[in-house]
Amino acid sequence: MLMWLIATLFCTNLQRPNIALHRPYTLQPAPNYCYCTDPDDRIQLTDGQYTQGYFWTQKSTVGWVNVSPVFIAVDLGRNAPIAGVSFNTAAGVAGVEFPAAIWVLVSLDGKRWHEVGELVSASNEQNGPPPAQGYAVHRFWTNRWKTHGRFVAFVAVPQGSFCFVDEIEVYEGDDEWLSQPLTYEVSDLRDFVQRKEVEQCALRRLKSDFETLRQVIEQASIAETTKEQLRHRLKELANTMPRTLKVDDPKSFRTVLPLNEWHAELFRLQAQLWRAKWLKPFTAFVAYSQYDPLPYLTENPLPKVPIQKAELILLRNEVRPIAINIVNVRERPVTVKVQVQGLPDSIVVEPHYVLWTDTKEGIPISAALPKGDRFTVHAGMVGQAWINVKPTRKTLKGDYEARVVLTTDAGDEVTIPLQLRVVPLSLPDRMSLHLGGWDYTDVEERYGVNPKNREAFIAHLRERFVDIPWASRFVLPSGKFDETGKMVEPPNTTAFDRWLSCWRGASRFYVFVNAGSSFEGSKVGTPEFERKVGEWIAFWWRHAQKQGLRKGQFGVLLVDEPHTPEGDELTIAWAKAIKKAAPDVVIWVDPTWLEPQKMNPQLPEVIDVLCPQRAIWLRNPKAHEEFYLGWKAKGKRLALYSCSGPSKLLDPYAYYRLQAWHCFAIGADEMFFWAFGDNGGNSCWNAYLDPRNCYTPLFLAPDSVTAAKHMEAIREGVQDYEILTMLKRIVEQRKRKEPKDHGIAEAEKLLTDGVQKVLSPIGVNELRWHVSKDRTVADRVKEQALRFLYANGVPLDMPAKR
Repeated sequence: MLMWLIATLFCTNLQRPNIALHRPYTLQPAPNYCYCTDPDDRIQLTDGQYTQGYFWTQKSTVGWVNVSPVFIAVDLGRNAPIAGVSFNTAAGVAGVEFPAAIWVLVSLDGKRWHEVGELVSASNEQNGPPPAQGYAVHRFWTNRWKTHGRFVAFVAVPQGSFCFVDEIEVYEGDDEWLSQPLTYEVSDLRDFVQRKEVEQCALRRLKSDFETLRQVIEQASIAETTKEQLRHRLKELANTMPRTLKVDDPKSFRTVLPLNEWHAELFRLQAQLWRAKWLKPFTAFVAYSQYDPLPYLTENPLPKVPIQKAELILLRNEVRPIAINIVNVRERPVTVKVQVQGLPDSIVVEPHYVLWTDTKEGIPISAALPKGDRFTVHAGMVGQAWINVKPTRKTLKGDYEARVVLTTDAGDEVTIPLQLRVVPLSLPDRMSLHLGGWDYTDVEERYGVNPKNREAFIAHLRERFVDIPWASRFVLPSGKFDETGKMVEPPNTTAFDRWLSCWRGASRFYVFVNAGSSFEGSKVGTPEFERKVGEWIAFWWRHAQKQGLRKGQFGVLLVDEPHTPEGDELTIAWAKAIKKAAPDVVIWVDPTWLEPQKMNPQLPEVIDVLCPQRAIWLRNPKAHEEFYLGWKAKGKRLALYSCSGPSKLLDPYAYYRLQAWHCFAIGADEMFFWAFGDNGGNSCWNAYLDPRNCYTPLFLAPDSVTAAKHMEAIREGVQDYEILTMLKRIVEQRKRKEPKDHGIAEAEKLLTDGVQKVLSPIGVNELRWHVSKDRTVADRVKEQALRFLYANGVPLDMPAKR
């Protein structure tokens, strides 16, 4: 019977002619995936030829990367009856996923569109979903629609960074359908798909949370009568669950949780479950780790042994957070006020609070940190107070007894003791570990940075120790040259000077040159090329010196992420020309060779800073340590960078904070993250509309900059590095004076075994936030280092190494 049904469905589909065959279509935007893009992309989707071989490396495939949505509009040439459509694609490896949605619309004139349906869900219902794991080619199709039109639009919403298709089809229906009225009119396809995307993601959140809470209730250890009451309330919620979600303006929508009143009611049901577990109406306690994900939907949000006392040991000028989890078991939201009492004015306290937000991937996160000492914790949810504490240089050393007092508008009051120890040592204003993140603030608008948020963005970064700004090629214009390669007209320095003024006092200034195979009409390898590049870079180095920069403060990245012989050779040619004319200009390179031993051996010889990618290093640590530490021993400087995404799903502890520890372990003095300003082309407050991965470690919107745990973790990592560096210098000094001192031996062990204890549990998989791990190890090792400094009478304000 099953085989007969499958055969019947298949034959039914075959009986419907493909009226899109050889019909013209338009693509918006233009395909941009380099391995399959070719001029025939304009005909391949309706040529009747399906791809043979690995899907996205074949020219018969059409592909996009970092684009969303993708519009494909087919002109059938006539108003035709339509029974269905198909969209053939592939996914399952190399970070490629099947589309999140494919909306299909029809039009009579190509201007006014009418919604037909969503193909992914229709196909899954009719034919089953694609394989959940592994590489697979899959055709999404349906023949159960009844509509008509001359134009058929496929609006594909990628899930992740890639979208691929090699063939689309439109199946002819019955002629009597031509008289059927079409659905409501859509004049703007982009606005339509944004509304649909927000609605679909929001409804997914509601359905997922409902189902999760249902399972939690079923598995809960509570009385059966109570469980039955919860089931009854769940049934009532199921009957009122929204089937649609009205979105007035998709761009201003915020994914702050709960999303609406129905969603808030679901969490009130969770509060009822927690009351059945005899939880107090309001509970507050110190988080085990400030970077542990907060409980979301769970039978019991309390740890086995809640921590009731906050303890910090700090240097002067050091910023560290106290994270206090707040559980609201009441039937209604409560407004919480946070106060820190008992500290002198010389210790700065900056309160923040956590906002829950949803992600495009459907994973809720507790990362956003707006400023404020008053905030709302919804019924049945876990909130968090995040309090940054900073002893100023005027703070006296010693122990301080204080308290964190939390009160609510419901009459609750919780007092948490705070013990603060201030070490007689100041964190320097200029750190030993230099930090950058391709901010590209040399232009008025780039990625998520624009004139409305640019000033606040730079200030936010500088407060968190960013001291290596990055500029684009535009700050280093070429000037003009004669036929021999001599510069006859110097370039305009306005953009360069403006960029420096925005970052006055930064330690280093780097520019991404994006070098090509020629420069001002002269090919690489020719004498004219060498002379032009030499005169160009010599001019800029002289100008940089006039602006106050010194040796080591001005550098260039020539070719981004070289990982082929051609990329290495291009970098080498440019680097040689630059070094010949201006040897004090830093050549910085970020090679991404999976096996670094295959790199052109000349490359590390001609550059100054080697900056491998940390995730690649973690995949093959032995080979990377051998190669890069070998070059460090020969005098090359090391750095590390990371560029994974989406950023908000990466662990603030493992991915962001511990990169500084990795830098310390290998002797690197710079670290970078792609990219502080790259919000994926969309406000971080509405990830549902992200056209591609978001990489910024903060919450960046067109008109605002808000702190996030990920950027706070970067600041903590830089401070950790400084503390380890201070301890290392003290150990070296004491060893010279008292080589047999057992205390020094213990401190030395902390710098080796202790650092490895922090780093060894972290592999590539552990970089994801929702992978369980112990996030307290770095704090414990850091505190041991501070206690050693405190106990050994370290001189006050010992100067940091420049």
